Amino acid sequence: MVLGIDGGGTKTLYSVCAFDGRVHCLLRRSPIALIQCGEDGLRNALRNGLRDVLREAGIPTRDRISAVCLGAPCWGESVIGDQTIRNVADEVFGDTPVYICNDAEIACAGSFALNPGINIVAGTGAIAFGMDAHGQTARCGGWGHFADEGSGYWLGMRTLSLFCKQADGRLPKQALYRLVRKKFGVKWDFGVIDPILEEYLPHRDKVASLQLILLEAAKQGDTSAIESYREAGREIALNADGIMSKLNLKGGANVSYSGGIFKVGSLVMDSFRETLEARGCTVVQPLAPPWTGALMLALRLAGQVTPHALGRLIEFGSKDD
Repeated sequence: MVLGIDGGGTKTLYSVCAFDGRVHCLLRRSPIALIQCGEDGLRNALRNGLRDVLREAGIPTRDRISAVCLGAPCWGESVIGDQTIRNVADEVFGDTPVYICNDAEIACAGSFALNPGINIVAGTGAIAFGMDAHGQTARCGGWGHFADEGSGYWLGMRTLSLFCKQADGRLPKQALYRLVRKKFGVKWDFGVIDPILEEYLPHRDKVASLQLILLEAAKQGDTSAIESYREAGREIALNADGIMSKLNLKGGANVSYSGGIFKVGSLVMDSFRETLEARGCTVVQPLAPPWTGALMLALRLAGQVTPHALGRLIEFGSKDD
């Protein structure tokens, strides 16, 4: 059997499958992003997750696991951070072979079942990963607080910016203005500052959650909110340019997608698709969700990738929301 770990900033999915692709369990647990959890938090989360997934799968000891794929947020972005993640993984998984990669890579693996293509992830952050026909890989985006245009964090910050502009009269007061005041229960516009500074800005995931206000405003016809989502779609799509410039994907590529922002629907997808098609790319639905990509990469590490196993994972993953 192999273990796949789809780590994220808001949740982590642990799954186990047999060599033939049969999934024995899928569990949702706490985030493992090093920047949020710290070294001790990462160690505890992985230990608890491993314990729970073995128990759920009916596996008595870790020795039954032949390989692990750990998709870790922020992997590849810091020498010190990567070494910390590697050290913790060695402690938790012992002599079991572990492939550590950025969580964007497992999303791409699941979207294309280990075949060439580009996958763009837009959730709390935004990042893309791609592979060409020669097996060369590249990533784009994932700059965190610096950028991550089009992400939930970016949209959350846009929500705050639009509120300030509508409160000031720099933009007409529309649905978003009323919704933000209602959310924070204030009758004075500047009353939102303290809770935002104290409860939201220190946490990327909480800032990202503010985009739900923006979404409701867009549904109510707020033109600034609607345009923000259209801009998000365009910005997310631009990550494909970065991948294509680094790989042998001239003339376009198949581009897939994953992450919560795409669940917004046409508000994002229309501009996302238009931007990519203008570059000669073809937008395709992901074959399977990111957590199955972690299992596929673990099977590859174990030398057990077969069309039958991949097909089973795709079938099982298609049933998962």
